Amino acid sequence: MKVKKIKKFIVLLFTGILILPSVKTVANYLNVRESGFTTLVTYTRAEGMGGAFVAIADDYGACYFNPAGLLQIKHKEIGAMYTDLYGMGFLTHSILSYVEPDSGMGAGGISWSHLSANLEPEKWDYDLFYYSYGQFFSPSEFTSGNVFSSWGTNLKYLRETIEKEEAKGYSLDLAFLIRGKRISWGGNFQNIFSQVDWTTGKKESLPLNLKLGMAYIFSPRLMLALDFDLSRNNVPEEIHLGGEWWIGNNVALRLGGRKIFQESSKIIFSAGIGFYFPTKVEIEGVKGIKLDYAFSYDESLANTQQFSLSLIL
Repeated sequence: MKVKKIKKFIVLLFTGILILPSVKTVANYLNVRESGFTTLVTYTRAEGMGGAFVAIADDYGACYFNPAGLLQIKHKEIGAMYTDLYGMGFLTHSILSYVEPDSGMGAGGISWSHLSANLEPEKWDYDLFYYSYGQFFSPSEFTSGNVFSSWGTNLKYLRETIEKEEAKGYSLDLAFLIRGKRISWGGNFQNIFSQVDWTTGKKESLPLNLKLGMAYIFSPRLMLALDFDLSRNNVPEEIHLGGEWWIGNNVALRLGGRKIFQESSKIIFSAGIGFYFPTKVEIEGVKGIKLDYAFSYDESLANTQQFSLSLIL
């Protein structure tokens, strides 16, 4: 890798992260509210990049960020993530996903996201099950591994329990991805249609969220990504910026930042590292193992560590 490319990448990444706090907040002009757990980063690799992953989406993390990106995966993959949010010991978040590459009828995956808060004697559980699907806009135009356009969707079923109350509901996401040799664009319209029914008779819907992203690929080992989260009340709601640099074929370094626009605007810095271990002899069909770790610094709450393991089949 050329030294000039590495220097350019580092300058762009750090410059972008440093100017994020200076972006003028729109909190004084818009009805900005806490997003709660609706925008939690559900993938360790993306967390290390400040949550910027919409235009990358090239592994099982695409299920949440951009299901249109599932067309990029080459092998079946099982991924699992766990984190103790803010190091509190009673608020945990875990993910389990399985994805399959395109077999001529599109690529797909199934995922389970579980969020639990144990505030004895009270306990809160939130489960989200979703089926992800991706397909080419025009399969006949897919002549190269470098250029294509695709669309995707998430069909989601949720279940929430708070003490003696319970809610069940559904929602739908629609997404797209346009990938060129150097630049990729993507978007995910989350919760376009949704409804949540409580046992008390109350009905509500999930907040509509639009994730937009772009990524610049310097080389197969080096990339920079920028994402925006937009909602009906917040424009923008969050800005994500991050980069990934693979050192050889086995180790990846990640760095990023996330700017949150709320009543008290803040920025969260994150960093991560990933390891890939190809299996010389396939063990029960496993071609490789990936381990990822991410660390996020939040001055107003507490730091969060996130771990994930995935098997390439």
